[in-house]
Amino acid sequence: MEKNSALNVQEARKNHRPFIIAALSGVALFLTIIFFLSPEASSNKDNTGAIIKAATPSVGAETAFNDTPLVARYDFRLSDKNTFHQIMSVLNVPGAEAEEIRGAAKQIYDLKRLKKDTVLRVFTKDDRLEKIEYKYSDVATLLIERDGEDSFKAAKAELPHEMREAVISGTIENSLYEDGIKAGADPQAIMALSDIFAWDVDFASDIRKGDSFSILAEVLYIDGAPGKTGRILGAEMVNDGKKYTAYYFEGADGGSYYDADGKSLRRTLLKSPLRFRRITSHFSKGRFHPILKRYRPHHGIDYAAPTGTPIESAGSGRVAYAGWKGGYGNFVMIKHNNNYSTAYGHLSRIAKGVRTGAKVDQGSVIGFVGSTGISTGPHLHYEVHLGKSLINPLSIKAVSDRAISKKEKQRFAAVKDEAARKLSGDVTVTASKGTVGKAATTKGL
Repeated sequence: MEKNSALNVQEARKNHRPFIIAALSGVALFLTIIFFLSPEASSNKDNTGAIIKAATPSVGAETAFNDTPLVARYDFRLSDKNTFHQIMSVLNVPGAEAEEIRGAAKQIYDLKRLKKDTVLRVFTKDDRLEKIEYKYSDVATLLIERDGEDSFKAAKAELPHEMREAVISGTIENSLYEDGIKAGADPQAIMALSDIFAWDVDFASDIRKGDSFSILAEVLYIDGAPGKTGRILGAEMVNDGKKYTAYYFEGADGGSYYDADGKSLRRTLLKSPLRFRRITSHFSKGRFHPILKRYRPHHGIDYAAPTGTPIESAGSGRVAYAGWKGGYGNFVMIKHNNNYSTAYGHLSRIAKGVRTGAKVDQGSVIGFVGSTGISTGPHLHYEVHLGKSLINPLSIKAVSDRAISKKEKQRFAAVKDEAARKLSGDVTVTASKGTVGKAATTKGL
């Protein structure tokens, strides 16, 4: 159905060419046609989505009635179900030619790895493919052009870019996210900051007005303008008067974040399975239940959040139970190391692949906030078990899972001291890392 939709428009365009040329003789012609695939095609799991066709032949007075080639441009906005060969099929490109194009491009970028929400731009002349443009990163574009009758050549175009270091600081008046954006951080940097301190700070309940943060990060500059934030090299967070620090260090076991004493920030459990939400009910031995209308123990924490908010596993482990559990509604329990287990109740739904016996990683999504079971509104009920005992999630004092080795302490100290000076403003941050043409400059973005 997709092929027919595209080809029908092309056919209609051909049939109207004499009329258009005659009507606009001597004038440059610019025509854009926007159309969507039929409902039948849209329901097909292999549909190509919306196609934008811009036909832009320029016709001079002296050639108005000549056989002027019809040049057309197609912009394919990709979904996660689109493939390169599928799109070529829509344009009636033979399979062998499509494979020739992919082979020419492979030395620069593999067209089997088309990315969701990117655009594949195709130019045709009299319905024959002539050129392809595909921007596969913030700075790089793949260019493919016909080179003779049956061959194609590929090249890479890059925007001028470099990686620099920058310090972003702010004070929290409303929320970490809102005030982080105001301070000049992008959403990626804010989420990375919350990931770094997720074992020490409960961003759903601990954040207070007057708290502050500083981030030393790599920032990709494109044409002299700041773009995406890359790796955070150092960070400070002052929460309720207590200062937390983090420094990125690559040791023999890989890169990770450590505090000023060289202890890893990773813990057995995250402080919270949700980001940036508020607590509505604390751990209590005698809370008045709003539905049952009586006092009963509340051995957990209730986090208010909109239905559908992702819930992250507080730690790595194995799913002990996933399914319906009475008043808990949709419920997941995960068994962790050190005799800990965590439980998550009232989920709107359980994430795909989360089933009894399955392994989960710390921070992976295990379900979504809801109001199933005995519940007055959308929220997450979160419990922590130590053996057979229920404990207050907010009172856990977890121990670091590793520390810098003795032989790497001197190198770590140098990295830490440099980052600390930059965060404090003692050193002007003007460092530039990477130049045009070095793919490593965008690593980690």
